[in-house]
Amino acid sequence: MKTKVILSAAAFGMVALSGYAQTGVQSGTKFGHGADSIACVQNLTLMQQAAKQGDFASAVEPWNKVYAECPASHVSLYQYGPKILGWQISQEKDAAKKSQIFNQLMSMYDSRAKYFGNMKKYGKHYILGRKALDYVTYVDPAKDPDKRQAYNWLAEAINVGGTSNEVFVFQQYFMLSDAMYAKDPKGFKQQYINDYLKVTPLLSERGASGDLKDTAYSKMKTIVDVMFAKSGAAKCSDLDGIYASQIDAKQADKAFLKTVLALYKIADCEESSVYFKAAAFMYKIEPSSDAARGLATQAIKNKDYGKAIEYFNNAISLETNNGDKSKLYMNIAKVYMVQGNYTKSRSAAQSALSMNGANADAYIHIAKLYAQYFSSISDDQVIQKTAFWAAVDKLERAKSVDPSRAAECNKLISQYKTYFPPSTELFMRGIKAGSSYTVPGWIGETTTVK
Repeated sequence: MKTKVILSAAAFGMVALSGYAQTGVQSGTKFGHGADSIACVQNLTLMQQAAKQGDFASAVEPWNKVYAECPASHVSLYQYGPKILGWQISQEKDAAKKSQIFNQLMSMYDSRAKYFGNMKKYGKHYILGRKALDYVTYVDPAKDPDKRQAYNWLAEAINVGGTSNEVFVFQQYFMLSDAMYAKDPKGFKQQYINDYLKVTPLLSERGASGDLKDTAYSKMKTIVDVMFAKSGAAKCSDLDGIYASQIDAKQADKAFLKTVLALYKIADCEESSVYFKAAAFMYKIEPSSDAARGLATQAIKNKDYGKAIEYFNNAISLETNNGDKSKLYMNIAKVYMVQGNYTKSRSAAQSALSMNGANADAYIHIAKLYAQYFSSISDDQVIQKTAFWAAVDKLERAKSVDPSRAAECNKLISQYKTYFPPSTELFMRGIKAGSSYTVPGWIGETTTVK
């Protein structure tokens, strides 16, 4: 009799547990209730263990069960999901089934946004970026040849996350934009320009964080700049056609003027009247480095060199990036060279090097100054030619900091060597080959007798 009571109680318990069992989806909880909650944890564990070992075949079944029954259980479901589903897509031969898995992959990202979209580092922008990357990787090209859907998701990710986005988000976004512009230059030009102006400030900001791993953003900024320059979208005449009619009406629009100045700068269109006008309007509203630079360029065009130097110095004081400061100092150096003031020209070039020791332009500029004004260092015509030793030293230094300038430097070196003083004349003056020598006069550089 006692045994029957125990068995009846056990049977009742099983029925009660079965009746209480609910999946996470049914109960609106992370794991569900009763037996279903236990199954969820078990399948989650099985999935994690298999996926960690790269055994995606064994991870498929428990992953599908967790995703179907308790999708809010743990973020690892979505961390391993792309790898598991990606593996399935790569293994599947049937086009219809492959498409079905792809659709599941895309909806998985929507579920992650629903259940885990509020995570600070891996929130909505992160999820959209990863979704777009997998879309580009796995979508059937025939269904979306331009990957426009991914482009839209990446745009949203950038709008939401800004500099917090992974570097590939900016890379993929601009690559897609570049491809669409190449396909339809006339129709997509304005959007392409907008996309460039959208990503570059963010890449610059993140790249200047001081964190070593963020140098990837600076490198990507350079890649994007090169792509944009090669695209041909930023021809001066085209930019004038877009912005000339808008300048007067938007002369008080600071954001618009900043955009125009930045675009004309990267496109090397700083001789345009549109650029000059934008710079003048911007300088009235808020003096900035770009605006001052524009006014300096206009002053050079008008041969008002004193005013040009004044504006370039203003630009330097307003600039925060040392690389850009270095370029501005070189602009001053070139103005002084036009004026024939070689000592101030060298001083400006040296200031450029203090901001950026890898500025090959500065070394080449100083070399050209030494070569052009060699006769000013001494009354002795033989000693005058020692200036070319110092000039060659600068060119060798330029090559070392920027190997891409080697051909240009080597050409000048070959030319300058023909002006080296004869060894017989040097011997008569007690100057021996290979010894240390200080070039006299304003140059004052210590070099090796060549």
